[in-house]
Amino acid sequence: MAFYWPMFLYGPLLALRYRHVCFFSAANPGMYLSGLGLESKFDTLKMIPERVRPKSVLVPHGSPLSEIKDWLAEAGMGFPMIAKPDLGYRGLLVTRIPSEEDLVAFLRSYPIDFILQEFLDYPEEVGVFYCRMPGQDRGDIISLTLKKFLAVTGDGRSTVLDLVNQNPRALLQMDRLQKTHSQVLQRIPNQGEQVPLGIIGNHSKGTLFINGTPLADERLARVFDEVTKPMAGFYYGRFDIKCQSLDLLKEGKAFKVIELNGIGSEPTHIYDQTRMTYPEALWTILRHWTLVAKVSSTNHAAGIPYMPAAQVLRALAGLKAYHRKLKPHLK
Repeated sequence: MAFYWPMFLYGPLLALRYRHVCFFSAANPGMYLSGLGLESKFDTLKMIPERVRPKSVLVPHGSPLSEIKDWLAEAGMGFPMIAKPDLGYRGLLVTRIPSEEDLVAFLRSYPIDFILQEFLDYPEEVGVFYCRMPGQDRGDIISLTLKKFLAVTGDGRSTVLDLVNQNPRALLQMDRLQKTHSQVLQRIPNQGEQVPLGIIGNHSKGTLFINGTPLADERLARVFDEVTKPMAGFYYGRFDIKCQSLDLLKEGKAFKVIELNGIGSEPTHIYDQTRMTYPEALWTILRHWTLVAKVSSTNHAAGIPYMPAAQVLRALAGLKAYHRKLKPHLK
């Protein structure tokens, strides 16, 4: 909310300018509500070319284990793997699943559909925000976020728990770490040894976001021109990427798209307080929504209808009901 309050003023102005309260809804006609955050992540994942997406399986709530095992075998997936809600946000319930026993216990804990995704051991994760105007062959990278996962460094004397207590950023994640990393908290790492404490590239899970936008060049834009070429109805959004390195990503090599978000995406480089001032962050949000409106209106002029406001409100009500159903299981 600290970054988005200007939209309470700017959003209505855009609605007036483009003469529709849902001026944003035609930006990505290939995604439900253009990817506002109410869409199936699995359906969105299927838009991405197979060569750059991880092996993934959708598991509807209540699916028998025998069927799940068949689906995993057909996809060529084994343990460990990543589980994430088909409808989720900000790293909600994204979990590393080490074994079949853990998978069964995890799926029984929540009354929702999950995506199971192969675990990728690429060392780097980045967020690549891409925009291409309808009718054009080439687009631009409008935001690039480099992600540094939470970790502590051993001194040869202290336990991981001691090191967490000495690290203000890690200490904020103590409740989570006691659940997800209990097996390493009492270990004493060697001098200089890095102990990773997160696999989820989300700011709320302790991951440090670094503004890499100045590193986004023509080569990176052309890679994502190629990625998006077969993606009918996609023009604006953020690709979350696992890769071997940024240099190889710019060559179109050694990377996978683990998630794609549409108009509800954040330009996450704004969270780098060392390279972005608060006024600059606010301006970035407004600039991005200006682009959403331009892309959407261009599609609308070509015959793509805006979604009726009543339909959007019903979708938002459905999301609220989803949260109510899930909330008792998050304690």
